[in-house]
Amino acid sequence: MVPTLSMTKAMPLGDMVFIIVAFLTLMVILKHVAYGPLTKALDARADKINNDLDSAQKANEDAAKLAAQREQELADGKDQASQVISAAKKSAKDQSEALLKTANDQALSLRKAAENDADQLKTEALASAKKDVADLSVTIASKLIQKNLSADDQRSLIDAYLADLDQQ
Repeated sequence: MVPTLSMTKAMPLGDMVFIIVAFLTLMVILKHVAYGPLTKALDARADKINNDLDSAQKANEDAAKLAAQREQELADGKDQASQVISAAKKSAKDQSEALLKTANDQALSLRKAAENDADQLKTEALASAKKDVADLSVTIASKLIQKNLSADDQRSLIDAYLADLDQQ
């Protein structure tokens, strides 16, 4: 037969006091040996989790600030790049205009020099032609009148004719 609760006899008072004392002693020992360190470990774990959450939140905020700063720097960089490009375009335009002006000035001066050279060559050619015509005229005239004039008369006639040409 299996004993049941109603079948058991009441426990003597000495045994009950012993069990209570043993239970309380066990509870004190468990509190110091198991529950205390377990509570400390759980508190430390909770503190670490809270610190990790705070650190993660702070890192997230820092990352957001850094991203905003990077975007601002990127926008500033784009502005600076557009300013540099604008300055380069203006500089290129100014240099182009200066080169065109210089080229036009040089072409004008070359044209004027060429005109002056042409005028000088024309003057020299006319002078040479006058001299050649005079020499030819004298030669023809001397051949025509050679029979009637002496050599001295021919020379004086030529000198007079040349003097007339130089005055013109």
